[in-house]
Amino acid sequence: MLAYIITLIVYLLSFPSFYFLTGNLTLSILAKLVLAGVCLFIYKKSFKFRIKFDWFAVVIGIVIFMQWVLLDNLYPHLGSDIIYNYSSVDIMLKFLTGVVLAPVIEEFFTRFFLMRWIIDKNWEKVALGKYTFMSFLITVLFFGFSHNRWLAGIITGILLNILLYKRKNIESCILAHSAANLLLGIYVVYRGAFYFW
Repeated sequence: MLAYIITLIVYLLSFPSFYFLTGNLTLSILAKLVLAGVCLFIYKKSFKFRIKFDWFAVVIGIVIFMQWVLLDNLYPHLGSDIIYNYSSVDIMLKFLTGVVLAPVIEEFFTRFFLMRWIIDKNWEKVALGKYTFMSFLITVLFFGFSHNRWLAGIITGILLNILLYKRKNIESCILAHSAANLLLGIYVVYRGAFYFW
């Protein structure tokens, strides 16, 4: 349990902490990448997975990306967007973080651990992909409101939960999440839509 909580906290707090202390964007993104990566290495027994290609997961990832972009101007966001002046190095680091790191940390915390912990505090005995209304609702709201684009986050949470219920493995959720973030990253760079980052 602590492996998922500590890793998520490090992942969430390292960038703003380093940026507050240094004002250096590259160093702050790198700190997030390195520190969260170190957590994954330390807790590697808790983050075991093997990605297998899954067409359905990729389709879910494409749908997540499309709704994230298409709904963007249709609802108020939580807080205001901060647009940083990204260098080419920053962009590469953001891709690494978004495509490799974020899907693993967020999916293991939300759908591998939290969803099962809500069902039973002895969560490791709960079958992966078991449905209850409360675990579905809480994880969807948690995932949604942990993003400033809360509506897109809620829809994403619903889609990833459904994927977990269908596939019964965390790898498909990681793949879908990674595909969505990859497409969003490409869109951000191609369109100059850095407000998504």
